[in-house]
Formats: sequence, C-alpha cells, structure tokens
Amino acid sequence: MRAKVFVDSNIWLYSFVQKPDDFRHQQAADFVLSLSHPVINSQVVREVCSNLIKKNRIPEEQLQILISRWYQDCDVLASNASQHLLASRLRVSYALSYWDSLIVAAALDAGCTTLFSEDMQHEQVFEDCLTIINPFI
Repeated sequence: MRAKVFVDSNIWLYSFVQKPDDFRHQQAADFVLSLSHPVINSQVVREVCSNLIKKNRIPEEQLQILISRWYQDCDVLASNASQHLLASRLRVSYALSYWDSLIVAAALDAGCTTLFSEDMQHEQVFEDCLTIINPFI
C-alpha cells in the first residue's frame, strides 16, 4: 500500500500557471502528474479556483473541467469539526497560521505521511507522522 500524500494549494497553482522565467511551473506540473491519487481538501479546491479566477481569469468551462478532474483523480476530503478542533490545537502547539493549520489538520485526518507545500518549513514533522516536503528543494 502506498503512503498517502497531500498536495497544498501552492503546488497546484504553480502547476497550472506559467510565468516567464519561473522554473516552478514545469517542475510542479511534472510533479503532480507523477502522483497517484493524492489527497486534497475542499480548502485547496476553493483557494486554487479563487486564484485562477481572480489572478488568471480562467474561463468557467476550464474551471469546471479542473474541478471534475480533481474529484476523479484525487481523494478530496471534506472539512469536519474534528479537523477544525485539531487545527486549533496545531496553532497552539506549532504556531501555524489559521489556513496552514487547516491544511495540516486535513492531511493528518486523512492519514497522510507527507504534505507537499512550499509555504511551510521543509522537513517539519507534525504529530510524529506528517512531514512537510517542499518539492522544489
């Protein structure tokens, strides 16, 4: 059985948006395509879609295709009360931001061992079972 991995919003955004002289687009695109059924949560869907609409003016038809593909190719975890309570404890224990604590809590709730993110400290370990990995390092 493969270890479960969670992919944060920033990695998805790099994979979708190409900027001149930014090596991360192709690296992120190749990276997410190499994953087999990664975990995301509804927060990732909302954050990425909001950014794609606001900053990149993605047409709704493309956004609908993207959303459908996520629900087909990823394990999309819904938020629940236990995740929010865990996120609160994580903010106290690890001094995380509100949004980062919700991502970490969702990854822990899903049983993930790795959380791919550029926004958090590379190789930080949460609750002795979830490691942050920056795929660009």
